[in-house]
Order: sequence, then C-alpha cells, then structure tokens
Amino acid sequence: MFSSWLQRFLSTDLPVKKKKSAQRDFILEEEARRLLQAHSPSLAERVTIFWNPRMRTTAGLASYQRWEVILNPALQKISEAEVDKTLRHELAHLLARDRSGRKRIAPHGPEWRQACVDLGIPHESRTHQLPFVRRRQQRKFFYQCPSCKEILSRVRKPRHPIACLACCRKYAGGKYEERFRFEVKN
Repeated sequence: MFSSWLQRFLSTDLPVKKKKSAQRDFILEEEARRLLQAHSPSLAERVTIFWNPRMRTTAGLASYQRWEVILNPALQKISEAEVDKTLRHELAHLLARDRSGRKRIAPHGPEWRQACVDLGIPHESRTHQLPFVRRRQQRKFFYQCPSCKEILSRVRKPRHPIACLACCRKYAGGKYEERFRFEVKN
C-alpha cells in the first residue's frame, strides 16, 4: 500500500519551486564539486551555483544559509578565467565557513585566505577591479551626532535608532548609548 502511494507520488509532476530570476548552472556545480571534493566532501555535495541577472555591481555572492554561490552573468562577457576566479573566490567563503563550524569568522580573514590557497588562488584580493558601473543614489536623509557633530547621510530612513559608533566606542565601551543617538539634520 505504501509503495503504491510512493510510486504515484513520484510519477506525478509536482511544480518545482524556482528562484524568480536566478538560473542554476549544473556545469559549474560539477566544477565546484571537483574543486571542493579534496577539502570538504560534504560541502561538495551541498553546493549549488546560480547566475542572477539582477546583480549589477557585485561579481559574486556566497550564501551560507543555502550553501550556494550566486554569480553575475556579466562575468561571462569578460572571460572564462574571470568566471573561474570568481567561482573559486566565492567557494573559498563557503569552504572557510564549513571548516569553522559555528565559530564566527571574518569574511576575508585568515580562514578565507587559507581556503583561497587550497582552491588555487593564493593571492586573491577581497575586491574585484571589473568594469561594473555602480548606480549612484541621491542621499535624502541627514543625521548628526550631538557629541562629535559627525554627519551621517542615508538613502533611506533607518528602521531603528542609530548612534554614533565612534562616540559609543569612546565613551560607552562600544555599546549603544542613547546620548549619542543621531539627530535629524535639515
């Protein structure tokens, strides 16, 4: 009885939930698995690779929650070498995170640098020098620290109260202090 239900379930065409704009790349996934196999076989099995046409200025992104790498399709127009380098860069983030477990690590810290060495990009920098044009947005909201008079500009209003980090570090041991809360400046 159970096996007949299972056969019917597997034979039905259920809708597959897809990301709205991202496209999965199975060929790059195989390359990623090959690169990761020697260092973390469990990560090699979990990793997925996507191309996201909504990316504009970022070459790639590593998602720890889903163990996926998201790449900018504009990389394909630059060169295959740039695609490979960016893939390895983002895989290094996942590998460093996988090795560290629950311990918090810096995004481009020593664990990431070691993962870069292991993946064949020993002198990788944390940023790219690719010709992606950054969109400039006009800043409409301005705030000032009542203590040091530092001015902060934002595109959007902050959702929560924010305070001057420099003053909080200097006078409150790095903890939020209401007296250093930014005030609206016209």
